[in-house]
Amino acid sequence: MRLQILEPRDYTYLEAGDSCWHYGEYTSDGGYQASDTNQKILNLKKKPTVSEAQLYYKNQAIDYWGRTLAGVIDLPRTIGTSTFVPMPGSKPTGHADYDDRMLRVLRRMVLGCPEVDVRPLLIQTEEREAQHHGHRLTPDELCETLAVDHGLLDRPLARNVVVVDDVITLGASFAAAKRMLADLPRVEHVRGVFLAKAVRPPPAIPMLTPEQIRELLADIRRP
Repeated sequence: MRLQILEPRDYTYLEAGDSCWHYGEYTSDGGYQASDTNQKILNLKKKPTVSEAQLYYKNQAIDYWGRTLAGVIDLPRTIGTSTFVPMPGSKPTGHADYDDRMLRVLRRMVLGCPEVDVRPLLIQTEEREAQHHGHRLTPDELCETLAVDHGLLDRPLARNVVVVDDVITLGASFAAAKRMLADLPRVEHVRGVFLAKAVRPPPAIPMLTPEQIRELLADIRRP
């Protein structure tokens, strides 16, 4: 597989001209059994406070996604042209559930090409509910909980900043990140790469009993 382009018109908060790509498809509410991608995403999202046995699967998912991105992005060509920025989790540093999974994925991605610029420029400043739980925040609301770590601007950013997140549903997180990063010095483009896009499972077609089938055929035959 390779990265596939996302159409901005399919996402509430993306704007015409936004350049975003995804790798897999995550079936919303599908659980682990829906697909291998679902399994890898749900393992990645496990809280840091789960048991050691469960953390094994989280670490496996981080390794998988890091290797996957390294396999679909021409990393040597990004040196000097792109800065990769992980989307932070919903909890600030110091919180029991603080999760730097996307930073860890990117660090795994660049193991074979350490010259690639990876910087956790975005900081979660206050606790919020995760986007995949309950009420989804708008880009305005998300921006109120984010800040830029200006201590990481000690060296120039590349002109192309790539925000990397796990799943895109409506595009609110990317829109917020773009707003925070677009005006930083030297930045000309903010793009997005997502491990997966959210898709809805097809509606279940109920199975008809033999009696229901006979009744249906009888109705069709009636004049």
